[in-house]
Amino acid sequence: MFYFFSKVLSYFITPAGWLVALLVLALFTRSHRRRRWLAGGALAVFWLFGNTFLVNEFARGWEYGPVAVPADTTTRIAVVLTGGMMDGMTPIPDRRFLLDREADRAGQALYLYKQGAVRTILISGGNGDLPFQPGIVSDEGQMTARFLETAGVRREDIILENKSKNTRENALFTARLLRQQFGTNRCVLVTSAWHMRRAVGCFRKAGVEVVPFPGSFMSHQRTFVPGEWLLPNAQAFQDAYYLVKEGVGYMAYRLAGYI
Repeated sequence: MFYFFSKVLSYFITPAGWLVALLVLALFTRSHRRRRWLAGGALAVFWLFGNTFLVNEFARGWEYGPVAVPADTTTRIAVVLTGGMMDGMTPIPDRRFLLDREADRAGQALYLYKQGAVRTILISGGNGDLPFQPGIVSDEGQMTARFLETAGVRREDIILENKSKNTRENALFTARLLRQQFGTNRCVLVTSAWHMRRAVGCFRKAGVEVVPFPGSFMSHQRTFVPGEWLLPNAQAFQDAYYLVKEGVGYMAYRLAGYI
């Protein structure tokens, strides 16, 4: 039940959800004055969360920053969390992979492997779609494994954990695999920088000592270009959607005792 509500209702606690709600209310209200207020509120939401400078500041404060390759050679397993790495919605005539928005997660795990910082890459994540979603590819982990193999990772160095549907299950199921197959509770944790805060909390709650290695950064170096203040930007609005959704998810996990 928690998983269902986290997927279905999360849209309505994001800037996109607020924008749609305000516009729908403006469309159906009879009061001209109230309609103007609602339309103004919608414009304010789009400007505020489409403001490149403000969204970048939010991201800089929320994300884990870039780190160097871990020097501790005793942690030889990279755990990479799935979610938006591969395009599973575009039908293709063969089994090749199509990279998606968060593919840098796989890229960072690959870099760790090529640098010799890790010997094994554990891909954690199953099919996170709801039953009525029209997903074409049900196992992003398999596509990620094919990508890593194509890039030179040996098949025997890739392990799949394909049952977890959310970050909490990522942590619980991975902790079990680490203990059973490797006799350890340590790993290098690879996920998007905006998702790392919740992931670290869940893994530590599950008893796993993690070395965070974030990728897929939203934030960038601070700039003061006038256009970033004055004109709303579609990319900034999209980034704000993920940041607000992740922030709410983090708080929900804390309240539920998952972190």
